[in-house]
Amino acid sequence: MTIVGDGAVGKTTLVQAMLKKTTDYNHNHSGHKVVEDKKITRTPFMEIESWTYKDLVFQCYDLAGQRTPGMHPLDILQTSVLTYIDIYIFVFSIDRYESFENLNNWLRLMNLESKFQHNNIGYVLVGNKVDLERNVSKGLVDTLVGEGKFFNSYVETSSIEPYIGIDLMLEEIVKMGKKLLNIYD
Repeated sequence: MTIVGDGAVGKTTLVQAMLKKTTDYNHNHSGHKVVEDKKITRTPFMEIESWTYKDLVFQCYDLAGQRTPGMHPLDILQTSVLTYIDIYIFVFSIDRYESFENLNNWLRLMNLESKFQHNNIGYVLVGNKVDLERNVSKGLVDTLVGEGKFFNSYVETSSIEPYIGIDLMLEEIVKMGKKLLNIYD
């Protein structure tokens, strides 16, 4: 999976919160093998995180929100990595309307039109920083999420402890992962 959005919307902090939640989950549930999380930094513009959660192994490409033409992972890895992504997580900050508006730019940069038509990819929209003042209405978000719309699901989060919505975000990712792998409980 990959997580994208403008700079300073909290993508890396969300990934760190998911890592913490999955590590806690793995340590507290017997019968689940605890796998050491690994962090690999490839460039200043991308981090790769891996974790196991509910019997699925995830690898997350955390892409920088700041774009320097020719040096951003989307310029460098478009065909070698992004063609293998199954779940796309688009993040905006609830307190920054501009970050919501810029989702169109991220969708275009990811070049997802053909993947969307085949319906073999999961798309999650995340409104982060719900602990701050809301400048993006829920009604506006609802226009993008649902059956026949681009995003399969929407989750509101805060990656500041006690964490809001992180468990729900993880459950959405697991549900999408199992659906894409044809694993049914």
